[in-house]
Amino acid sequence: MDYIALGELLTLLAIGLLTPGPNALTCFGHSGLFGPKANINLIAGMVIGFVTIELSVGLIVDSISDSTTAMNVLHWIGMVFLAAMVVAMFRFDPTGLKVENTIDGMLGLKVGIGMQFVNGKEWAFIIIMMTNFIEPLGGGMMGILTIIFVTLTTCLFAMILWTLAGARLNHLFTQGAAGKRIFQFCGFLLGLLWVAFLIQGPATGSTL
Repeated sequence: MDYIALGELLTLLAIGLLTPGPNALTCFGHSGLFGPKANINLIAGMVIGFVTIELSVGLIVDSISDSTTAMNVLHWIGMVFLAAMVVAMFRFDPTGLKVENTIDGMLGLKVGIGMQFVNGKEWAFIIIMMTNFIEPLGGGMMGILTIIFVTLTTCLFAMILWTLAGARLNHLFTQGAAGKRIFQFCGFLLGLLWVAFLIQGPATGSTL
């Protein structure tokens, strides 16, 4: 295993977790409304959906890793998703969030699963991680499972922290101008990450 690549993967994850996306914001806001225990089924659904997408993308990337053209296409798909998240972060106004504070408004397993398939930030990070780190982290199924293990444990811990913080810090995101500035700063961080991957370029295969 390439431990430098593992460090780079953890750095990428750290940037991703410091910039709140749909999963983090949902855990944060949902916990603020209904309490931390209400997030158990929601997070379980997120885990199921997350692993499903990671495994699927990992298998696809591994199967086409010898094709430079295919790897380039996947890389730029990930870059487009990431660029869209940068724009969304700068335009998002958290003061406009409206969530129904009733038992009917509680989110559960199915919502947690479904969210993953429409989460642009998640798709961007998974595609970028799989195209860059499968081979350095063991190659094939070993590389895929290593990425899934590292990302799942890290992201699960982060979702728990966002859940616990939700009831205490919800006002920072939803009241006044502070919330908007937080998201703009997160957009700036994602923008720097986008530039870094633009300079690095796509992982290349051995044939067309």
